[in-house]
Amino acid sequence: MPHKIKVKNLEKIFNFLHQVEHLKSTLRYTSLASGRKESSAEHSWRLALMTFLVAEALELDLDSNHAVRVALVHDVAESVTGDIDAVKIGRKEFSEEEKHRLEMQAIKKIKNKLPLELGREIHNLWFEYEKSLTPEAKFVKALDKLETLTQLAEAGYKTYDAPEFIANYADLSVQNFSALKGMLKIVKRKLKAEFRKGNIPWKKEYNAYP
Repeated sequence: MPHKIKVKNLEKIFNFLHQVEHLKSTLRYTSLASGRKESSAEHSWRLALMTFLVAEALELDLDSNHAVRVALVHDVAESVTGDIDAVKIGRKEFSEEEKHRLEMQAIKKIKNKLPLELGREIHNLWFEYEKSLTPEAKFVKALDKLETLTQLAEAGYKTYDAPEFIANYADLSVQNFSALKGMLKIVKRKLKAEFRKGNIPWKKEYNAYP
């Protein structure tokens, strides 16, 4: 590849990296144990770490390197849209359709910042996750919910303004990747302890594991 093209590609990569820097200041619904709001970048980092750790611990028959790529890219559209979280959708502040429309526009914008092949890869990884097209995507989608619940357990009951939504947040995604059923039980046990600390009722249906 000629030198000028290589330099141009590096400049495009830097443009992309500048865009996704916004994930460091994109705040999520969840808080950290320290009390401040969690960023999308922090969530994505720990999700990627969880992805290869859990895949190896459970000896799952999937491509863990590919799954890590999916994890790193899964929230990249939020660098444009901000975090449109599930609680906002549950409260009718956004619809699923509107969220998807905004994120589709965002991922096209992000794709165009990169060299052609890299842009396609980022787009395809994001789309793979969104549509749960592969075992790796289903695995990461379930882990995404479990990471969020883990963060909620760490932050504690004082941060729970929608406890009835939190308790079963990961159930459907884990149902779609049942190898994580045991992990869900561990996380629910931690959540249940926080509910008790805050005198928040733990309903029988919260124990309905997939």
